[in-house]
Amino acid sequence: MARFARVIAFAFPLVLAGLPALAEDTSKAADKAEILTKVTLEDIRDALQNAGYRAQIKNDSSGDYVSSASGGRNFFASLGGCDDQKVCKSILMETGGWTLKTSPTVEALNQFHFDNGAWITAMTYKDGKYYGDYRADLTGGVTKAWLQAVLEDFAASADTFAAFMQKQQ
Repeated sequence: MARFARVIAFAFPLVLAGLPALAEDTSKAADKAEILTKVTLEDIRDALQNAGYRAQIKNDSSGDYVSSASGGRNFFASLGGCDDQKVCKSILMETGGWTLKTSPTVEALNQFHFDNGAWITAMTYKDGKYYGDYRADLTGGVTKAWLQAVLEDFAASADTFAAFMQKQQ
């Protein structure tokens, strides 16, 4: 027991001496994290391009959005719940549509969601096509790194969704 007390007595001042350096390193990392309190389509486009994807801002009858692709399949990102100052509550991501001869079973859809952590929800719209859909909350702001990571995860999940839909045809 006395030996343990000597080790603690010796090590404790060393640990305390290192704490200011640790706190300094943490604050430096926090200084580098750029918070986006107002995410724009330009931010989404830039994050995708920084991750190595092609990305363009486009417009159609549904509004403005970012168009990109992964694995040869298109996907799209737009902003939702925007106020008058164009501060938006969410980012909406969606794969291109799939027309299937036979609808997937509920069991197949549930298994897809279970296997893929529900990153993408399979949706069917009025046009009869299936889409992979994902929404992320932007309330309070996000870092540029978080935005890029979410978009990269969605792109990877879109590839998984495409593989699932190809099996359904």
